[in-house]
Amino acid sequence: MTDCRSSELSDLHAIAGCHARAFPDALAVKHGLSFTKRMLEWYIVSERGVLFHIECDGEVVGYCGSIRVHSPGLPGAFTSISQYAFRHFVLSYLRRPWLFFHRENMKKLPAIWRNIKLRLGLGTKVSQPVAARESFSPNWGLVVIGVAPAFHGHGYGWKLLQEFERRAADDGVKRVVLSVKADNTAAIASYKRNGWNVQQALGDSLNMYKSI
Repeated sequence: MTDCRSSELSDLHAIAGCHARAFPDALAVKHGLSFTKRMLEWYIVSERGVLFHIECDGEVVGYCGSIRVHSPGLPGAFTSISQYAFRHFVLSYLRRPWLFFHRENMKKLPAIWRNIKLRLGLGTKVSQPVAARESFSPNWGLVVIGVAPAFHGHGYGWKLLQEFERRAADDGVKRVVLSVKADNTAAIASYKRNGWNVQQALGDSLNMYKSI
């Protein structure tokens, strides 16, 4: 098994292809390869983003994208990526207006509206409660981890997860977090086997964490 390596801009085409194979029904995939590349690009150009992948015989077989959260009140991955790729979002929806009614969008309408207002300069910063700020601890958020179906069962997902935790620990954080669909029982079981705990249920997702 080859080692994980940090992704560069020249890797985005191959990683976007891996993403499309891993998540063929995802909204970003429906928008096309160029759109997916733009979203993944944020992880490389942003100082808060982290993107790395695994190659086998020159083919990207799996990848992981995460976000550094060193201060309270910072925007999450959805807002950060949406703002970075906003123009691509607009152009893609103009070309494919039916995708606006995709089930992923229907669940995120409030967040989408907040991002539109933020882009137009109409958004207001939401202040965190004092208790939340005082209890904050720096963390890394696991945003996406994917392995091409042809390479399932070879331990690549486990290796990516371990690399994510290692990089977070090297960055000095003591806690890693993620959100996973509540009906994704296989992923939840895998995270639990690797020492992750359920923090809370939020809508149709579970928030999980691990102390490292």
